[in-house]
Amino acid sequence: MHRYAAALRDEDGMSVVVLTDAGTGSEARLLPDAGNNLFAFASGGRDAIRTPVPLRTLRDEAGSRYGTPVLSPPNRIRDGRFAFRGRDYRLPLNEPPDHHLHGELCRRAWEIVGFGADEAEGAWATSRFRYADHPDILAYFPHALTFTVTYRLRDGRLRMESVIRNEGTDEAPFAYGLHPYFAVPEDGAAGAALNVPAREQWPITNLSFATGRPSATAFSRAVAGEGGAPLAEIPPLGCAMLTLDPQADPVCRIALGDAGYSIAYRLDRAFRFVLLFRPDWDDAFSIEPYTYVTDAFNLPYEHELTGAQGLPAGEERRLETDIWIEDRQT
Repeated sequence: MHRYAAALRDEDGMSVVVLTDAGTGSEARLLPDAGNNLFAFASGGRDAIRTPVPLRTLRDEAGSRYGTPVLSPPNRIRDGRFAFRGRDYRLPLNEPPDHHLHGELCRRAWEIVGFGADEAEGAWATSRFRYADHPDILAYFPHALTFTVTYRLRDGRLRMESVIRNEGTDEAPFAYGLHPYFAVPEDGAAGAALNVPAREQWPITNLSFATGRPSATAFSRAVAGEGGAPLAEIPPLGCAMLTLDPQADPVCRIALGDAGYSIAYRLDRAFRFVLLFRPDWDDAFSIEPYTYVTDAFNLPYEHELTGAQGLPAGEERRLETDIWIEDRQT
């Protein structure tokens, strides 16, 4: 019997990719038909990502509320408008009446490029989304970006490799993020602690819009400290925006109290910011890595501070994250 396996299954009329690692009892489940959503990942019988709703609900109604939505742009754009390199952009107000939220990647079907497994590479699956295949997107965002994502399960760790390439002729505004909903079981919620390598905290509204420049705060110091900060400091529907310390170990952890384990999440250093968010519709907590601060192109601050940037024609960005489960004594 081979240790690693990758399979394509039909579940409720949709294609589901299942990656398994028998050596660690790990399994990842992807739904390309709904935003290439990583909707489940467990290792050793413990959930890191868990989705409690049916797959059809995930596809048709809740694309950004469960699993691991892929975001471009991440979070909100006020009034759906911004300017970049002298061009005005008007994105659809998909969070009526005022804002554009999270982009299109998490709501549409992706193309399965391939999947497979072997001892050297583990179990893997690659999917792709091309703006050039969607004239309605190009009508308001005229840049032929291609997003290619490979999930790779090996030695109990799940790596997400993202490649974003500008196949158009003009520089495109670039903003990318992820929205994993990490499972926080009831037996681990009490006394749960959060550790994030933060440097500063942004003052933000309840919709994550920045209201000033970032600074070191009691919370940013606590969450970056050895013991972390109590997860309960983020109330239901609460959020916090942090700038990460580029010199620190880029691993975030949720230590789940009496459950005896932690969820670890390693971030690519190209993700300079994280948004912390606690939903009120599920027993979960989100550590959302972003390449920019929410609505950065509309902020009156220097781009070096906010992460606002472009992706020149013919160039690409590569970003990686890893998720795994750690025993508390690790």
